[in-house]
Amino acid sequence: MWSAGLMTSRAVLATLLLSGGAALAPRAEAQAQRPAGDRAFLERALGVNELEVRLGHLAAERGVSPEVKAAGQKMIANHTALRQELSALAKRAGGTGVAELTPEQRAAFDRVASQPASGFDAEFRRTVDAGHVRELAMYRDEAGRASSPELRAFAERRVASLEQAVRAAKAASPGGGSMGAGGGP
Repeated sequence: MWSAGLMTSRAVLATLLLSGGAALAPRAEAQAQRPAGDRAFLERALGVNELEVRLGHLAAERGVSPEVKAAGQKMIANHTALRQELSALAKRAGGTGVAELTPEQRAAFDRVASQPASGFDAEFRRTVDAGHVRELAMYRDEAGRASSPELRAFAERRVASLEQAVRAAKAASPGGGSMGAGGGP
């Protein structure tokens, strides 16, 4: 009788463990997927940032107005520092930390680079302003779902910086076509 009770207790315990394990599996799987989501976000953010660095170099070299040239220089400085932060975060999250442009980003760069001098500044501003709006949405989304507290804090800081850049661009040109005086975050 004692051995039958022990066997029943073991069976109940095994059933509880198995059912509890099954109940916990989706939660553990979701938690495991989020770090992969953090890595994917960081790789995408590195590409966005790399586009900003390259556009900054382009503006510094080809900008017609002193404001666009200065904005380019500021973008180079800001986004080079940002590249280092993003790369370190990506490596800590298990990613490569290497920035790669997507085909869409290459096309945006090529579109700005192909502009004649007469249209360069305006196309540069439009591209950077539109990029900041998209980047703001990307960082807002990540700030709300990052599994890493470090990444969440970083994303929140970027949101604040990008909100400021978007507001400055709108204030500089109510029609929405001009970067603020700061040259972007």
